[in-house]
Amino acid sequence: MSGESENLVITPTYSELQAIDQEDIILLIDVESAVNVCNECITEKSANPSDVLTLWFSKLLRAYISESVDCVKAVKEMCKWFQLECDSCKEICSAHIKLFKEALAFITAYRDNLLKAGERLVQIFTYLQLSLIDLFVKTSNRTEDHQLLKDLQFSVLFLLKEITSKSKKVHPRNILLMQKVMEIADHEREKFRDFELPAKTSETITQMCVHYMSCVDLNEEPIPEWLKETVSHLCEMVLSYLEDLNKRLNFTANELEELFKVLPSYLLMLKQIFKNGVIKIDQEVAAYLMDLIMCQETRPSHYSIKNLQNLITTYVRPNIMKLFQLAYCFCECQKYFLTCVLVQQEGDYFDACIDFVSVVSTDDSDILPFTCRTLQKVFEYFFKDVNIFVNDERYEQVIDAFGSLLYMVAKKELHSYFLAGLFQKDIIKSQVCADILMLCFRLKEVNNFWTPNTVEQAINFWQRCNNLYAMFSQNPSQLHVQRFLKYFQSLGRQGIPALSIQNFRQLSTVLTADAQIGIKLLKRLDEITSALPTQVNVYYEIASLLELLVSQDTDCSQWFQRTSEMSKDLMSIASCNSFTSAYFKLLVRANKATQLLVLRGLAPTNGCTNWHQQKFIEACKISDDAQLRAFSVHHTIPSDFQQLLQVLRQKPEDLDSSVDVSLDDFSMISQWVYTRDSEHKCQGSSLKRKREEVSHKQILHDIYEGTLQLSKLSGNFDAADWDLHKRVLTHLGSILPGL
Repeated sequence: MSGESENLVITPTYSELQAIDQEDIILLIDVESAVNVCNECITEKSANPSDVLTLWFSKLLRAYISESVDCVKAVKEMCKWFQLECDSCKEICSAHIKLFKEALAFITAYRDNLLKAGERLVQIFTYLQLSLIDLFVKTSNRTEDHQLLKDLQFSVLFLLKEITSKSKKVHPRNILLMQKVMEIADHEREKFRDFELPAKTSETITQMCVHYMSCVDLNEEPIPEWLKETVSHLCEMVLSYLEDLNKRLNFTANELEELFKVLPSYLLMLKQIFKNGVIKIDQEVAAYLMDLIMCQETRPSHYSIKNLQNLITTYVRPNIMKLFQLAYCFCECQKYFLTCVLVQQEGDYFDACIDFVSVVSTDDSDILPFTCRTLQKVFEYFFKDVNIFVNDERYEQVIDAFGSLLYMVAKKELHSYFLAGLFQKDIIKSQVCADILMLCFRLKEVNNFWTPNTVEQAINFWQRCNNLYAMFSQNPSQLHVQRFLKYFQSLGRQGIPALSIQNFRQLSTVLTADAQIGIKLLKRLDEITSALPTQVNVYYEIASLLELLVSQDTDCSQWFQRTSEMSKDLMSIASCNSFTSAYFKLLVRANKATQLLVLRGLAPTNGCTNWHQQKFIEACKISDDAQLRAFSVHHTIPSDFQQLLQVLRQKPEDLDSSVDVSLDDFSMISQWVYTRDSEHKCQGSSLKRKREEVSHKQILHDIYEGTLQLSKLSGNFDAADWDLHKRVLTHLGSILPGL
């Protein structure tokens, strides 16, 4: 009988549960029975779920958890009851407020008990609390309840961080909790002007994410979904707030100040994640990051209000750039970046490209090969056409960015790329590469990089480059080479080389106006122009002396008078274009009497293709001297020359209004100026042949194609062929790296 009485359990009713003191609950009813009683009441609708949940928070759960009773089943059922309440809830009522207050009181009083009860219970309990908060956020419109929401949410977030710090692996429940927290933060951002609350919520997610990153192998593919979702959430929070600035500019001054205090915190959270061992990312994560980094709303210039510009400059831009410095290293980020810039082309990516160059420049880590390739594509994006040349501010930005890059990044591939670009036929890229290299050189100069030895090496290098051109080369890249040679010779304080034809290229680069030098040049010119030159070396010396005299202030009037007939005979020879150009360059600097003497002796020209002769005739046509204008009537300037000469006559301030020339026209004119109809054939073996303007890639390709053909014809080689073959191999071997 006694055994039967021990097994006899009396289950109280729901009303009795309400009446039992907390201290007696554990003695009178077990957890499972209490859950069954409540389930029955809810099913029969004799009690609503919110009242039942309030009872559990205020008394039942307190009694069981204080005695370390397993409450997992009870909390699971509480989740179900609350879901029933959510399904029928349209707005917050007083019963809900009571429930939230009891939930807050319980978590405050029994936090330590919960943590001791184990990770599983805390995770389920936290999910229940987050569900309460989510309902609160979605349905409450009463400002007086906002503090209750904050207190409850901060308590739950603290509990969540505590239990996360003890986790050893990523359980599916962890991911569910993270998703719930992110959902709450999104809702709070949309509904409240309390910027601190969602920021603290996102901060909890970040801490959870960073902790779990230490529990998994981030080298594995694919990367965890919870990591992707966290990055997406943080990026979206920043972008959404920035969009709000555009949509509703009725923020108060205090609200703006609070907003811009928390905005950097989201960017710092992203930085914390990516500084915590992220090695690989996928396309989705790259898209999240780069959409934020490249967003126009992260730039001060996007806003018309000065105050907003200042706030973006102070709080957003510095952190965006720091985040970019972490993100650009990922190959997927660069691929996405280039897809936007080069493929989609739906917007202006100038600023984003400048930012990319800047973050690479300021990064102390080694630049990877794929980053070098991206930088090259960015450079090509800037100069895909001539549009950038009509915006001097942008042009200066690009030059500053790449010049600083070359100075700060000692990467051979990058320096070689711009050095090779200097010699391209594309005059745009050639000019830009020259400006970038010169800025780099000057940065090195002001930072005491150059030593006498390095300056000497630079002089020798650029002098060799200069000597590879024909004596009167029209290649625009030679102008850049001479610019560098002059710079380094000035830096090295080198004197003027000997006045000889062998030194013509160097002299034409470094020679400045000097009375004594001008007299020596003119004296030598007088000595060799007594008759029409019959030797090629004499012809070239005459032309070179004329070119050098252009830079002097020497009076050459008597020479022009004495040699007028000889000069006419020489200019009548089609192959003497170099002399003709130098002659008219110098003549433009002569006095009007000398110009008139030469003009009167010129045969009427029609279709002359010498640019400098046409410039001289055009100058006579618009001269203030009546005789020059009168005699110039006999000479006709071709229409294509006239168009370009008209453009050159305009003052810079008049170009926009008086000259209707499109960018395409400028491109056409530029190509025409630098394209020679025929190459001058040097007759003297001592003179260097004009260098072929082909890229190193084309040269290598031609060599490869040639070897394929030679392999089929090697059977026909004679002794001389084999000797030449040996010399080719020896020379190719000498340019291998490290040899």
